[in-house]
Amino acid sequence: MNEFQKERISQMRLAGDSYATISAALGLSRNTVKSYCLRNVAVESVPRNPDDNCEMCGNTIIQSPRYRKRRFCSDACRMAWWNAHRSLIGGQTKAAYTCAACGQRFTEYPNHKRKYCSHDCYIAHRYGVDQHE
Repeated sequence: MNEFQKERISQMRLAGDSYATISAALGLSRNTVKSYCLRNVAVESVPRNPDDNCEMCGNTIIQSPRYRKRRFCSDACRMAWWNAHRSLIGGQTKAAYTCAACGQRFTEYPNHKRKYCSHDCYIAHRYGVDQHE
């Protein structure tokens, strides 16, 4: 590989061309182009997108072409954003139930199989043991 080819590989890769496109244009093996790029080309990611910024702080995020798009630059920013936007989480609200063993009202997250307020009430009702003695 000569100096012209090396320079052209760098230019084409930074412009966003694929290894196959570069290898076809320069008459080189795809693996040769890939190896050269991995070792020598400074920016080995997809072309920059103007909205590749952290949604919380606005810092630029370097996106990897192999993984899904990142929304936040760090876990701290991710947690801060979700804490500031709790209304978007869409969590479940608690529902009121009556315990089948002791008859007391209790609130828990919705579950169509829930019958007891605690494991102790379940054991008492199932095996006939009075837990409130």
